[in-house]
Amino acid sequence: MRKTLLTIFLLSLVAGSVYAEAVSITVPWLTMDPGARPAGMGKAFVAIADDVHATYYNPAGLAFQTGHMVGAMHSDRSLDQNNIYYDYLGYAHNFENIGTFAFSALYSNAGEVAKTKDSPQPYAYMSVYGFSLNLSYAYPIISDSLALGGTAKYIYDHLSDSDSASAIAGDIGLLWKTPLPKLSVGFNIMNLGSDLTYRVDDGVPQPLPRLAKVGLAYEIPFEDEFNEMRFAVDYSKYLVGLDDSFGSELAEGVIGVGAEYWYAGIVGLRVGYYYDKAGHVEGTSFGVSLQYGGFQFDFAQQPEGELFGMQNRFSFSYRF
Repeated sequence: MRKTLLTIFLLSLVAGSVYAEAVSITVPWLTMDPGARPAGMGKAFVAIADDVHATYYNPAGLAFQTGHMVGAMHSDRSLDQNNIYYDYLGYAHNFENIGTFAFSALYSNAGEVAKTKDSPQPYAYMSVYGFSLNLSYAYPIISDSLALGGTAKYIYDHLSDSDSASAIAGDIGLLWKTPLPKLSVGFNIMNLGSDLTYRVDDGVPQPLPRLAKVGLAYEIPFEDEFNEMRFAVDYSKYLVGLDDSFGSELAEGVIGVGAEYWYAGIVGLRVGYYYDKAGHVEGTSFGVSLQYGGFQFDFAQQPEGELFGMQNRFSFSYRF
């Protein structure tokens, strides 16, 4: 019973990413998309993946990046004085003629969760948190056209002082800049690897939130150097619990669409739309960026379902 209540609680933390009614998964925080810039575009970033957040959305995008980049994000989701938050840190380093390596880390803290037995009154509280340490690599198979990338992950999930689990997993991504000018296609399969085994589940292995993402992105070819604009659309589908018909499974996918506009490479504006029918999350997202001297500040407001409503997200990055 404790694990059931805890699972429901954790699923509610990521209402924008996990549709608990359709799929039962563990470690839902692995699907909490990092970065304010992608969030402002309805999380449609698989076919763009041109900054350090490619470590999550599509590691293949790292192959087309030059120089070095570091980025960080903090997302506060506290409820009823319970300190709930989600953090991301990433660093990407390009080596000429070798490829791009990147390190990233995700950390999720679900605060203090009550432990109960035969009555609704808690007899103790436990700290619930999890993290993943990730190493990515990408290389352009065809220069400036086709890239392949991957991420190796160590995942640790802590439910209580007496119950935790760990796993090894990986992502595989592909990014293709098509012969059609300014049109790109992205694909990413996430969290392929070992299952998690918790003591509270009597040792029954629990699958990771395996997820497939596919996306398209198109950049408008302006004739001047001051204006830059792109559109993107993503479709995501969990690869666990596939028991329904093909049409039903397809309808349970999540759709994100977004647009981004930059002026003079200094000010960026974004708008997006996120639709998760099964997870009851739907709404418009907004975002803004300021960039100067390699530093970039991103802000976004995105829908997170009835529990959290519209959430603010901030992230910082530095390219050098």
